[in-house]
Amino acid sequence: MTQLASDHAHRVVGLYGDPTVSWSILLEAVLGVAAPEPEKLRARLTAAIQQHPHLGVVPEIERTTAADLPAVRERFASVPYERADPLVRVAVCAGEPALLVAAHHGALDGLGLLALLGVLLDVPVSSGATGIGDREGGKPFLVSAVQRLAEALFAPPGRIVPERAAPATGDVFAARHDPGLRLGAAGFAAAAARATERWNRAHGARAARVVAALGASRRSGAAPEPVHDSAFFRLRLRPGADVAALLRAQPPEPDFPARSSRLARLGTRLLASRLGSTFLVSNLGVVSTGDTVRSLAFYPAASGRSGVAFGAATTGGTTTVTVRARRKDFDAAAAARLLGEFRDAVREQAARP
Repeated sequence: MTQLASDHAHRVVGLYGDPTVSWSILLEAVLGVAAPEPEKLRARLTAAIQQHPHLGVVPEIERTTAADLPAVRERFASVPYERADPLVRVAVCAGEPALLVAAHHGALDGLGLLALLGVLLDVPVSSGATGIGDREGGKPFLVSAVQRLAEALFAPPGRIVPERAAPATGDVFAARHDPGLRLGAAGFAAAAARATERWNRAHGARAARVVAALGASRRSGAAPEPVHDSAFFRLRLRPGADVAALLRAQPPEPDFPARSSRLARLGTRLLASRLGSTFLVSNLGVVSTGDTVRSLAFYPAASGRSGVAFGAATTGGTTTVTVRARRKDFDAAAAARLLGEFRDAVREQAARP
C-alpha cells in the first residue's frame, strides 16, 4: 500500500511536472493557542492516514524551535520524496507556537493541506474558495503537450530576471503579513504580473510573453478533505489584460495521462528550463480556523521558467503573501525584494474599485 501511495503521488504530477524539483508544498501556521504535543499530532495523523491511505506511511513528528524553523522549512521543501517515504512532513514549534506541514503535491493540493492542518489541530477548517467544479480541459492532453513542446522550443514564456547564477540547490522563502485583503485568484495573478514587470524593468529587461500559472481546486473549501483534486490554468497576460475575464473564458489545462514514457520524462527534464510558466500563483482564500491560527503562510511548488511561486492565504484578519524561489537564482534578500514588489502590487489591486 505504501508503494502504491507513493507511485500514485508521483504519477499525479504527470508529464508537466518538472522532475528537477521536489514538488513539496508547505503550510506554516502561527498558532493563537498552545501547540499540540507531538504524540497527539502523530495519533491524529495516524487516524487520518488510515482513512486516507493515499497519504502513505505515518511520518515522525519533528520538534523544532523558532530559531530552527527556517532550516526545517527549507529541508521539508527541498528534500525529494523518495519512493516508499512518507508523503507528509510535520514539525511543531512549542516556544512560539507554530505548526509546519508539508506534503508531496501529488498526494495533497492546497485545500488538502488545509484539511490536514485541521486534522492535526483537531479544529474545523474551511476556506472561502469556491472551486471550479467540473470545468473540463479545452483540448486533449496530447494536443496540449505538442503545443507546449513547440512553445518551449520556439517561444518559451518570459522569466523573472534572476539576480544571480550560483551553484546552489533548494529554495528561498519570504513572507509578509497585512491586514486582511479580499482578493480573488485573478487579482493575485494581476498583481504578480505587475510585480514581474516592475522587477524586470528595474533589472534592465522587458517582461515579454508573461504566462501565469494559476492553481485551482475543483471543489469548494467549505469542508475540505485531505486529498488532491485540483487543476491549473495557464494565462498569457499581455499588459492591461483583464485577468478575471481571461480566467472565466479559458478552460483549465487537461488532466495528465495515467502513465508517461521514459522518453517523455527525459524530454521534460531536458526542457525544464524552457517549459512551464513565468510564475505560479496560488491563493488559499479566506480561511476560517476559529481562534486557533493567527496567520498562515502558504508556499506552493516553484517550478517553470523562473522557478518562482507566489502564495496567499487570509485568516484571523491577516493576509499573508509569500514568495518561494530557486536559491540558484535568488538569495534571501532578493526574494524579500521580489516579495515587496508583489505585496505593493497586491495592495494596489485590492484598492481598485
